[in-house]
Amino acid sequence: MKRTTPIEPFGDALASALREFGLERGVREREIFLRWEEIVGTAVARRTKPQRFVDGRLTLHTSDAVWRQELILHREELRKKINAALPEPIVEEIIVR
Repeated sequence: MKRTTPIEPFGDALASALREFGLERGVREREIFLRWEEIVGTAVARRTKPQRFVDGRLTLHTSDAVWRQELILHREELRKKINAALPEPIVEEIIVR
């Protein structure tokens, strides 16, 4: 028996399913946590950890007061860097604790 419709590549099928069930944004959000060091670099990743992402707000934790101040001063640049590494910009604000 001949197949009349082409087989959709798995990656495309998965992307379609995620979109259909409204899970695509959640996957993008997790990508920040999974790729943290790759996105921000080793120096920042050693001293910070993303804690949570809710409603476009990414909360970062650092136990170093000097780094906390640096992150606060440069959070807009960091936000742009994170968004540039993702397929779509989802980080609207960075909160440093």
